[in-house]
Amino acid sequence: MTAAPLFAPSVFAPPPEPVIFTPDPVAILPATAEVVVVGAGMMGASAAYHLARSGMRPLVIEANAPASGASGRLAGMALAGLGGHFPRVTRLVQETGGRSILDYTMRSLDLLEELDGALAGGVAWDRIGSLDLLATEADAVHGSRMAELQAAEGLDVRVIGRDELHELAPEVDASQVHSAKWTARDGQLHPIKLVYALLEAARASGATVVTGVRVERLLVRSGRIAGVTTSHGDVAAGAVLLATNAWSPWLVPHISANLTPIREHVCVTEPIPPLLTRAFETNLCNEYWRQLRTGELLIGGYTQIDDGMGIGSYSQAVRPQVPPSLAALLGRIHPAARDARIVRCWAGLLDFASLEIPMMGRLPAEDGTPIPGGYLACGLTGHGLPYAPIMGQLLAELIADGEARTLPLAPFDPARYVGVHHEPTWLEPFLGTRSEI
Repeated sequence: MTAAPLFAPSVFAPPPEPVIFTPDPVAILPATAEVVVVGAGMMGASAAYHLARSGMRPLVIEANAPASGASGRLAGMALAGLGGHFPRVTRLVQETGGRSILDYTMRSLDLLEELDGALAGGVAWDRIGSLDLLATEADAVHGSRMAELQAAEGLDVRVIGRDELHELAPEVDASQVHSAKWTARDGQLHPIKLVYALLEAARASGATVVTGVRVERLLVRSGRIAGVTTSHGDVAAGAVLLATNAWSPWLVPHISANLTPIREHVCVTEPIPPLLTRAFETNLCNEYWRQLRTGELLIGGYTQIDDGMGIGSYSQAVRPQVPPSLAALLGRIHPAARDARIVRCWAGLLDFASLEIPMMGRLPAEDGTPIPGGYLACGLTGHGLPYAPIMGQLLAELIADGEARTLPLAPFDPARYVGVHHEPTWLEPFLGTRSEI
């Protein structure tokens, strides 16, 4: 007898919804733009920054405030190894003639370090490494195999025992874990500072940023992109880049079968004295936390106890069962943080691509052929920081020059997601299981 599937297929492809917003009655849109960037999160801000630096004058249209979506609802950890996604994503990169996904993610981290020095005020960048805490022997076996695969591709990573863990992070109660995976060159930053600093630098180079305006649909004439229809009128444009995260299926319905919105919770504590020396993950990377320079602890995850694991939901309402579990995890791993008060929790939407590799490149039509003037950037699958800096640069090159020069975009062609439904390969951390790698 065949067991019933845990999730109905419709859970992974819910009916698309438009982003909720409050219209700005005084927002002014130009009638025309050289290129429109839809969305002012990390992805849109990065692309706008590089487009402006290339000599173009992008118009960025954001329904809410910059970084009000997924970019403002994460802990700001830049992890080059991509967690459990690494082996499958690398395989897809190699199948399209690339060498490794690390060519992209490690370049992103280097770019973040450069941006910290180049952008006004910096982005609170700290390249202090990350620790993936392996709670059980089974986790340790899986973590060791993952470290071997990542190290073979060039990542500075290895599994360490409790003694070395204590040396690297004495604030951890090592009795709570079996071992840890140490990635020495990972980093962390303030994602909202990053977005605002990129947009400010883009403005200084000729970009325009308009908020409180929602893009309702793409304008296509004679088979090519002609602009966008918005809540505040039409804008004619020769090119449009959709950097719209989980909301992308509203504007591109034919990718909805392979792009799943997932609700993720993050909590922040009151400021406490310096405690955490690194960024941390555990439970197959599903929980993660770090300390800001200003003292607050950020912790996110526990989708396992969200309603339906948060999968397929466009709701951003905080579920009351999640924050207590995050607080308990923080106190268990770091006894000195046991009394730190959580002062705020929020939820946001991640955009999980069914095959775990993002959709970055020319916008495909329903038959998979590219629509001239259209570009798409979504499906970051929980790893915006290792992707957005380099992908923004590559997409800007593609739009401005006709091709991505720094690294190929072929591995991320959105057309692989059109006309077919791929079963999600990213479920294991949600279910607490481990695939063979």
